[in-house]
Amino acid sequence: MYFKKEKINSINEVEISAVTFINDNNFSITFYTYGGYIHNILIPYKNNPNKFEDVILGYNNFKDCLEAPGYFNSIIGRVGNRIANAEFELNNKKYKLSNNVGLNHLHGGTEGFNKKIWHIKSLEQNENELSCELEYFSKDLEEGYPGNVTCITTYVLNNKNEFIIKFSATSDADTLINITNHNYWNFHGHGKFYQKITDHSVKIFSDKVCENDEASIPTGNLIEVKDSKYDFLTHKIITDELLNSGGVDNNYDVSSDFSTKKVAEVFSKLTRMGVIYFTNQPGVQFYTGNMMANEYDGKENRKYGLHYGLCLEPQFFPDAINQPNFMSPILKSGEKYSSTILMKLINDF
Repeated sequence: MYFKKEKINSINEVEISAVTFINDNNFSITFYTYGGYIHNILIPYKNNPNKFEDVILGYNNFKDCLEAPGYFNSIIGRVGNRIANAEFELNNKKYKLSNNVGLNHLHGGTEGFNKKIWHIKSLEQNENELSCELEYFSKDLEEGYPGNVTCITTYVLNNKNEFIIKFSATSDADTLINITNHNYWNFHGHGKFYQKITDHSVKIFSDKVCENDEASIPTGNLIEVKDSKYDFLTHKIITDELLNSGGVDNNYDVSSDFSTKKVAEVFSKLTRMGVIYFTNQPGVQFYTGNMMANEYDGKENRKYGLHYGLCLEPQFFPDAINQPNFMSPILKSGEKYSSTILMKLINDF
C-alpha cells in the first residue's frame, strides 16, 4: 500500500497536484487537486491481478479538464443537482443564482466546486488505508450563495477495496449545502470490452423516485417505481430500449434518516467488475448519460459519446430548498454538514 503525489500543472502560480493511491490488492485511484477530479479508478482482474480496467470515463488531458463543460468525476457543490428558476428564499431573503441550464441552476453554478483548486490539508497512510483531505474556502455570495463556507473533502482507499468520500462543511451564515461526487462509471473498462453502458446490471434499493417535469425539476411528488422503467428493485440490465426511451435521470428516495446504508449496485456483465454504494444521504440520483455529447476525446484514445457513462450521486433531493415536503439542505451557522459515500469496488460480481 502506498501513495504518490506529483505536480501536473499550475493556475495563476497555484500548483495542481495529482495524487495516486494503490492498496495491497492492486486497486488504485488517481485524483487531482483541481475540482477533486478523479482521473482513474483501476480495478485488477480477479484471475490476473496485474491486468486492469479503468472503470471511469475521464479527460484526455489537463486542458480538457479545465475547459470541458461536463462534470466528469468531480466534487459538485455548493449544491448538487437542480434548483428551479435559479432562486430560493432563506430567512425571508431571496437569493438569485446563475441559471446555467435553461432557466435553472445546476451543480453549483457556472464555476462550482468542480472548477476550484482544492488545497491538500493532509495526506496520510496507515496499515490499512490511505487518505487525503482536500480543503476549499467558498466566499460569501460565491455563485450567489450566502455565507463564508469552509469545505473539507476526504478521499480514502483501504484494503477492503473501499473508496470512501467524506464531505464536511461549516458556514458563518445560514446557507445551502448539498455536495456530491459525479463519477461517470463504465465497468466494461477501456480495453477489449469497451462500449456504451448497455450490458451493465443495476440494482437500486428504493421503491420511490422523484417525479420530474420536462426540465428535470421535481414536481414534489414521489412515484412508485414498481413495473416502470425506473424499477431497479432487482438487478436489471441496461438495454438499448431503456436508453432510447430517454434513459433515467431521476432521484431515488433511499431513506429519511442519516444512517449509512446500502443503496445501489452496478456491474458489467462482460468484466464482472462493479461497485456497491453505501451512503448516509436521503437520495441517490441515477443518470444514464442521456445528455452527454455525441463525441468526447477520452482516455486511452477512446471516443466517448451518448450513454457511455452512468452516474450514481448520493445527495439531498433536487430543488429541496423549494420543495416543502423534501428534507432541507439548509446548513445553519455554527452547525456542521456531513456526508459519506462508500463505494465497495468489486472484481468478481
